[in-house]
Amino acid sequence: MLSEAKIVKNSRIVVVGASDTSISFIEALLSISYLHFTNIVLIAPGGLPNGHYSEKNENLKAYSTSYTKEELKKLMLESRVRVINARMVDIDRSDKNIILHDDTVVPYDTLILGMGIQDKTLNTLGFGSRGIIFKPEVLDRADGILSIDDPYLYQHLRKDGSLINILTDKKRVKNCVIYGRSLNTYCCIQGLL
Repeated sequence: MLSEAKIVKNSRIVVVGASDTSISFIEALLSISYLHFTNIVLIAPGGLPNGHYSEKNENLKAYSTSYTKEELKKLMLESRVRVINARMVDIDRSDKNIILHDDTVVPYDTLILGMGIQDKTLNTLGFGSRGIIFKPEVLDRADGILSIDDPYLYQHLRKDGSLINILTDKKRVKNCVIYGRSLNTYCCIQGLL
């Protein structure tokens, strides 16, 4: 039995943000049986979502994604999509380019903006979270200030990390302020208890 030939699409499709919408959009493109997309790029700080941890105290953020860790593996996005672990800082519409925080330029033919809602409280106060890089770097860095939207939150608060040891040391009590009333805030509090 002969398989049908796929139509190859080389247009540069750039998706910004690893939200549920973005992942679903990419999945829909990749599931079109008669088309083969060769140039899909996903730009997201922290890369692909890595939620659904098996230990409840490791889940510091709420994930509304309908994709489990296993489902994300089955999609094999890492091998079918170029994932850029970076933050977009500008769009050059005239030349159809995305500018990243390190001044890298990513050209596009089709641009999909699927960023989630992110907390801007620290930015408003003039501070930057530990793992978020802003350009130009005009924000103060204060050790111990983290945003729940920091894409490297899990690296900062990993089980064997120094920051989590400081926060959970019962002998030397440290003050910790977690600001907000979102589901992410409550998950972070539960993870630290």
